[in-house]
Amino acid sequence: MQRYLIQRNFVRYVSAVSCLAAMMLAQAAHAEWKVDNKQSIFHFVTTKAGAAGTSTITEAHRFTEVGGTVGDDGKIDINVNTASVDTLIPLRDTRLRDILFKSVSFPNANFTAQVAMEVVQKLKVGELANIDVPGTVKLLDKSQQITARLRLVRLGGGQLLVETREPLIINANDFALQGGVETLRGLMGLNVLSPSAPVDFAIVLVQK
Repeated sequence: MQRYLIQRNFVRYVSAVSCLAAMMLAQAAHAEWKVDNKQSIFHFVTTKAGAAGTSTITEAHRFTEVGGTVGDDGKIDINVNTASVDTLIPLRDTRLRDILFKSVSFPNANFTAQVAMEVVQKLKVGELANIDVPGTVKLLDKSQQITARLRLVRLGGGQLLVETREPLIINANDFALQGGVETLRGLMGLNVLSPSAPVDFAIVLVQK
């Protein structure tokens, strides 16, 4: 009789543990990931030249406010606050916000895409996966299809790192920004201001 009771209690214990594990896995599979702005970086690079015949100068700049989510359905929605542009020169920041990005009317630049969530769910802490994700970049009121070559790294503490393996090339002409680029070039007294800007990011998402 005692042996029977022990076996029955053991079966109940195993069943309870199995149910709890299943609930935890189901919760993880259907959890949303949210961007942690403090741990994320978003850079873009500009190329310029002064007088004709002078060497070009390449500079790296950043946006300090990045947000967004990856839903349990795999939908990626990343947004960048264009008013948070930081070039280390306040006057240049103001010109970029007002003339190029028109931040008052268009406060965010967006990237949307779809990722297979089973790829994320299979990753263990420390493991990575390289994926190519077709998506859409929206800047001002223009949208452009682009393929992002990304690396996913599963971090501890319910975190996921999403970073570019190759820069995304954003061309001003694709978003009707060439007029703003020319205005900036004239204000800065430059001979050349490239209309193309490579963009890199390393975004940390936290599971909610």
